[in-house]
Amino acid sequence: MKKNLRRLLIIAAAALALLMLLSMAACGKEELPAPTETPVADVSLDAAQEQPSPSPSPENLLPSATPVPTADAEGLLTFTSMSKGFSFQYDQKYIALSNPADNAMVYAAGDTELPFCSVSIITGTNAVDYLKELAAGMQTELGDSMETAPGEPEKIPYGERDIYYFYYTYKDDEAGGDVISAYYGENLESGDVVIYNSTALVGATEDADAILKLAIETFKMD
Repeated sequence: MKKNLRRLLIIAAAALALLMLLSMAACGKEELPAPTETPVADVSLDAAQEQPSPSPSPENLLPSATPVPTADAEGLLTFTSMSKGFSFQYDQKYIALSNPADNAMVYAAGDTELPFCSVSIITGTNAVDYLKELAAGMQTELGDSMETAPGEPEKIPYGERDIYYFYYTYKDDEAGGDVISAYYGENLESGDVVIYNSTALVGATEDADAILKLAIETFKMD
């Protein structure tokens, strides 16, 4: 009798222990999300707001805007030709643009309008020869429209700089009268030539003269 009772107690204790284990396992089990579901992050709204936003990757950053040139204390801007390697200054009230050859065009009024000046680098020649070629070409192009023919290039006194020039005038009804065009050619130490040109209506050359004078004074090879 005692032996049977002891056996029953042992069986009951084992059954109770098994039941407790099954209950603990059921409480500790977590349900996994279905394959098409997104697991919910265990982060409160306040905590999420406190977390810093991820930094954007470099490829997603927009390029910064091109800085606007700033005039110096005298109101001057600097034109720079990156491919030709030269620069000069001009007054901020004028408009400076690069032409297709990356030489400079400076307009006093508007693009393509008189008066204007240009600064260009020419290779494979010298100042006198190039100015002679220009003069011959202009006489052929303008023909009877030319009022004052260009003479031989003359050297101008400008310190130790080797500069020559000529000018000519021609009638241009579309421009509003007679036009004067002056060319200055400077031999550079590099063996190249820089050509400065000013073109304006006769009697209205003040802006063109100012642009040309400053361009020659401040020209430099970078």
